[in-house]
Amino acid sequence: MAASSSSSLILESRPKEPYQSVTCPYPSCKAAIEYLTPPASTLSALPSSDTSFRVTCCSCKQRFEPPGAPRMVREARQSNGKDRPKSNKRRIGTDEKPLDMTYYDTLGLPANATMDEIKKAYRKLAIKLHPDKNPNDPEGEERFKTLATAYQVLSDPDLRHKYNEFGASTPGLVPEDGFVDPEEVFGSLFGGARFKDIIGTISIGKDMKEALQQDSEDLEKQAAAGEAGADGSAGGGQGSGTDVSASSKKDQLTPEQKAAKEEKERKRDAERAKLREERVARLADNLVRKLSVFTESVRNANDTDLERQVAESFREITRIEAEELKKESYGVELLHAVAFVYGAKAKHYLASTGMLWGIGGVFHSAASSFHVVRETVSTVRAALELKSVFEELAKAEEQGITEERKKQLEEDAAQKGMRALFKGAKLEVESVIREVTERVLYDAGVNKETQRLRATALGLVAEVYSSVKPDVEADERDYVQIDPK
Repeated sequence: MAASSSSSLILESRPKEPYQSVTCPYPSCKAAIEYLTPPASTLSALPSSDTSFRVTCCSCKQRFEPPGAPRMVREARQSNGKDRPKSNKRRIGTDEKPLDMTYYDTLGLPANATMDEIKKAYRKLAIKLHPDKNPNDPEGEERFKTLATAYQVLSDPDLRHKYNEFGASTPGLVPEDGFVDPEEVFGSLFGGARFKDIIGTISIGKDMKEALQQDSEDLEKQAAAGEAGADGSAGGGQGSGTDVSASSKKDQLTPEQKAAKEEKERKRDAERAKLREERVARLADNLVRKLSVFTESVRNANDTDLERQVAESFREITRIEAEELKKESYGVELLHAVAFVYGAKAKHYLASTGMLWGIGGVFHSAASSFHVVRETVSTVRAALELKSVFEELAKAEEQGITEERKKQLEEDAAQKGMRALFKGAKLEVESVIREVTERVLYDAGVNKETQRLRATALGLVAEVYSSVKPDVEADERDYVQIDPK
């Protein structure tokens, strides 16, 4: 028998409890901590509006949502507050009862969610969780990537079925290099697929990405210029270091580098012009086909009653189309923007060809130009308001801020951010639609009578689009309400 050891140090023990180990996500802390998993009865008793819980870091005292929290709450509610052994977990799920609900939880949806519900949930959360709207969230970028992955899987019927059966660990479910760039998806938030034949693909997502993707060489040179400016200031020349740095940025490039940069910009501009021309040409063809339903029915009819009947039928066809279009993200606002251009161009054409010396055309042209100036000024103002809110948020966080005030500022920033984005998208849409309608109305390949009928039909479309109103029930814009004017 082994001799028993003796010691003056006696330690207390405690029953083993299910502590979860996590790392504080805040960059200024990163402490390794653990928390006691709440019992299922506690989680199931949470208000129905609560879909997760948060943990307070014992080191920095900041709060965060731990990994798997939404899943724990969901499973607790499914078990009616009773803890269940993990060994009973199913090995293979079904479409009705998926093995893993993580992606559904990410989108805040049940397992039987429809495709439209998935799209709407993604659009709402993409706006809410976009890293640009949450610059101080240490998990913001990763959360947004997780959202994009969840959407890509659940929006594909085949991938969704595989996920339902075997969960996120299914081989080949998620490509090694990830899914499509979230910025490309974010760029299509206005209008969606149904608007593509009318306005094309809004380029705001691509433009945002290009603006953020500066060459590493340029960034290094900017950093070097900043260091040189700081050294100059430290050397005693007050203000001169910064001035020299700012004024010499262009001089830092060699003639060869300047030429290469200019050539790169020239190619980029040429590519944008090519894409714009292809977009306008495609949309013009689409518009001609749409208007031909009216123009081909009344051409050479010389019957006022027939033209009136065709006009009513054309209005009804357009109304049915508009009712579907308005269901898309910001559909009503986009319909009104398109309607304004359609109506203005139709009136301008009919007035310029039907009034003495074209006085009416000049009036409508001036009114349209004033609208463009007003919209441009409004867009700039929206961008300045957004900048002001972000500056206020940054200043408040430096000086200390309550969670309530931070949430208020973040919501304000999100609202103004979406307004600025919509304003930019609206300017782009109206500019493209102006080119499209001019190409259709002043098509040299058709006679004046066809042009007149096209203008008449365009005016009918404008009337219907402009009369569209949003549904009474709440939709995906509940999170970010914007004033499009």
